Amino acid sequence: MNMKTQSGILINLSPEDSAQLINWVQEIDWRIIKRQIERGGTPTVFYKAPGEAFARFVRLEELPEERGLYRPHYGDTGGGFEYIFRATTPEGTKVSGYSQGAKFYRIEAPPLELTLPQKIENQIPERLQENFGILDPHDNSFKQGDNHFGFHGEFFSIFHNWQWYNEDVEAFEFSFVPMSIGCLVRILHLESNTLLDLTKDVEW
Repeated sequence: MNMKTQSGILINLSPEDSAQLINWVQEIDWRIIKRQIERGGTPTVFYKAPGEAFARFVRLEELPEERGLYRPHYGDTGGGFEYIFRATTPEGTKVSGYSQGAKFYRIEAPPLELTLPQKIENQIPERLQENFGILDPHDNSFKQGDNHFGFHGEFFSIFHNWQWYNEDVEAFEFSFVPMSIGCLVRILHLESNTLLDLTKDVEW
């Protein structure tokens, strides 16, 4: 039985790779909360109890022992983290992570440098095709197990019609900034140092 696909960009993260991203995000979240409390603040954070569908705002007076249940408020639409993917040969796909929140709160962020054994793919299987056309962990909330970054549909059409488009994904860096209401997606053509912002005209 053939799987239906459409053209797009797909980056697969295995459960092991996803776990490393989860730990990295949670470590930065925890350091930001720790800094705010140590400076005498009572930070307002998102709290999501195990099993609950939605997070709620709470104020913290003490540093929580368990990481991952409390997340700093990174603004009304989030966007505190950026993930950059670049295809390499023969290693796979290099992942770099950056935290704008760490810069804002002036904390030292641990580096994120991963190499995924999977290549960046040019087809999106039907089971992953979303109406909006962007695959990303919503608001940096990675799920346990497999996770995916990518885009298809109208967003791929914009990429395909770009003057620098090439089927060889090694010519580009792909940047994703997941937010609470969407995801910013930018593509850098490495040779010309030209940037394409796929989501600049999207009204979230």
